[in-house]
Amino acid sequence: MPAAAPLLAAVFAWLHLLAAGIAAGLLMAEYWLCRRMPDRTQVRLLGIVDTGYFLALITSLATGLAKLLHYGQDPAYYHANRLFWLKITVFVAMGLVASLPSLQYLRWNREARSAPAFAPLTRELERVRAAIALGLGLWLVIPLLAVLVARGYGLPASHP
Repeated sequence: MPAAAPLLAAVFAWLHLLAAGIAAGLLMAEYWLCRRMPDRTQVRLLGIVDTGYFLALITSLATGLAKLLHYGQDPAYYHANRLFWLKITVFVAMGLVASLPSLQYLRWNREARSAPAFAPLTRELERVRAAIALGLGLWLVIPLLAVLVARGYGLPASHP
């Protein structure tokens, strides 16, 4: 193993955690921005924050893949770990849940540009807030699963 590999492993682990933390913070910002009925400015800001959230998720995924393939345990360790796959499933579910607010922000932005008296429907805002709250709840599970995987939980009894 090259001398720089442990340092690169540490850098990728740090980037992975940083991206995950930024994504969680941006999701909390979306929730906060939806505390009341959004106006034109807030709708535009929600779109910007949501784009940042998406980019942070992509960065978290990319750095996680780098850790999996190059800078973490042997990939066989992760492939055999049931909790790792649960973590991936929760991450995918979180991404799917995030699509509802994203699509709603696009619709609201389109409406805000074309309608002089823009006002989202209350039920739309409630659905967005519920989806964001679910996403935040899923975020709480991912660090727990990451810690358990790092400590060897989730491996079959026959795994070395």
